[in-house]
Amino acid sequence: MKISLLLLTVLLFSPSLQAIPNSVFGGIANVESPFNGRDLTDSLIAAAAGGVGELPGEWQDEASVPGTRSAYLLARPKVFGQEALLVRGLWRKEKLEEIQITFNDAGSYFGYFSEEAPENLSARAKVDFFREKMALRQQEFAELHEKSYESIREQLEQRGTGRTREIRFGKSRSIRAEVEQFEWDGVTARLFHGKDRLVRVSLSSSESLPETWMDREVAELDSRAYSNWLKDRVEKKQNGDLLLSELAVVPQGYRPYCGLNTLVMSGRYLGLHLDEDWLACAGQFQNTGSAAGSQMLSLYNSVASEAGLKMKRLNRFDTAMVKRSLREGLPVIVWRRWDRERDQLHSSITRQVASGAEADWGPIEPSALPTEKAPLHASVIVGFNDEREEFLFLESWAGLETPRRMLVRELDSTAYLTFCFQK
Repeated sequence: MKISLLLLTVLLFSPSLQAIPNSVFGGIANVESPFNGRDLTDSLIAAAAGGVGELPGEWQDEASVPGTRSAYLLARPKVFGQEALLVRGLWRKEKLEEIQITFNDAGSYFGYFSEEAPENLSARAKVDFFREKMALRQQEFAELHEKSYESIREQLEQRGTGRTREIRFGKSRSIRAEVEQFEWDGVTARLFHGKDRLVRVSLSSSESLPETWMDREVAELDSRAYSNWLKDRVEKKQNGDLLLSELAVVPQGYRPYCGLNTLVMSGRYLGLHLDEDWLACAGQFQNTGSAAGSQMLSLYNSVASEAGLKMKRLNRFDTAMVKRSLREGLPVIVWRRWDRERDQLHSSITRQVASGAEADWGPIEPSALPTEKAPLHASVIVGFNDEREEFLFLESWAGLETPRRMLVRELDSTAYLTFCFQK
């Protein structure tokens, strides 16, 4: 992959694209499990065929579409002859519906762009230095990726009966997947191959196969029932908070994915079985350790469309529109300028309110707010409190599962783009 001088310059010197510290999700690679390196191929296939609820090993629950349970295996077993990066299961009413095995993922491989160049180099020499480093790393990954894909595909072909089918998964163009489908003994295996990004296999019973990212039970709702399903989940608390309390965090880990993971968090709340790894493929992330050059805005429109909604994008913050969306049960994503001191204050005020103490923001001086040079960051607005003149928001960071508070006027001053889902 060729990297332009302009893109490398942006990666190196733009503060808006630097890594924001966060709790790193996962640690699967560090878990000592008896299933590390063990071949679980036959066990997983049998489980997918029978829809059994129990699977071997220890599983960690994660954010899921309401009415379902999603969890990942705390181990890295071998499946189809390769070590899996991630094994995820999806259950509905204790019945297993799908197993996903991810073998190769660029987001995990590249993480944030964090190389350091020798200090004595000029700006142009630093660009050349990073271009060479990046090209080598991209070549290494491309070779690993292609080898992984060819090996998995061969394994699936050997097991499959009949002709391999090519299908389209998903309705919206930008997030639609071209998938290879294999079948044997009542099991359907779907091979998701994001070029230079992702290799994943989905296993499920051949009896009921989804065709879109929308949850099959949610998809059965007509527009009025879907609207009521969203509204019924809006919670009004005694302290005056109006809150989308079921919206849960999907941690981004040490990856430049805040814009993706906040979209996944919103999508799952709306009924879509999406994940950030496929969205990175669909959004044409460039394997550079940065979101620069991706088609992020197109992804936002497509996710809304997949849920049967519209996406209203504003280059300002419209308090009234955001509150209307929340009252309808629709989350709002905001790209904003981020500052560590303000972030710590948000946490402090949130703790004070939770404890019942008097929580006073005090005056806000313009100099205390993030400037245009501050990093850009994406958050999900999940509620508001009119009396306190606050919005409640979530981050895509592990360890921050409780919505935090921010003054309306602060969001109004620091928002860069606002994304409102609309009916």
